[in-house]
Amino acid sequence: MRLLHLDGGGNPSLTEFFEDDIPEYAILSHRWEAEEVTFKDMTDGTNRIKAGYGKIYFCGEQARRDGLEYFWVDTCCIDKSSSAELSEAINSMFRWYQKAARCYVYLSDVSIGDRKIISQPSNT
Repeated sequence: MRLLHLDGGGNPSLTEFFEDDIPEYAILSHRWEAEEVTFKDMTDGTNRIKAGYGKIYFCGEQARRDGLEYFWVDTCCIDKSSSAELSEAINSMFRWYQKAARCYVYLSDVSIGDRKIISQPSNT
């Protein structure tokens, strides 16, 4: 399993872990859109110019705030040019979501201003 982490400068990079050594991680649930960052983009350094980079940065920063060093985003942690890896990832995805310490949801069509704050009723 490949996981991302942000270095001291906020740049994401990939690290590969084997089943017995996977650290706690966060996982991102999102809808694929145009210009998602791919595994190839991560390895050739073109990840920051893609529109989908914001999701990766969001996930990394939120994971950091939650005390997690590593995070997983399907679009760039899976090498989709390898049919064997893609097949294995599809078969493992439920387990990866299940074992994640946190799952973040990225809704690109919802802005922060659209959130409604629901106050808790007081007990007095």
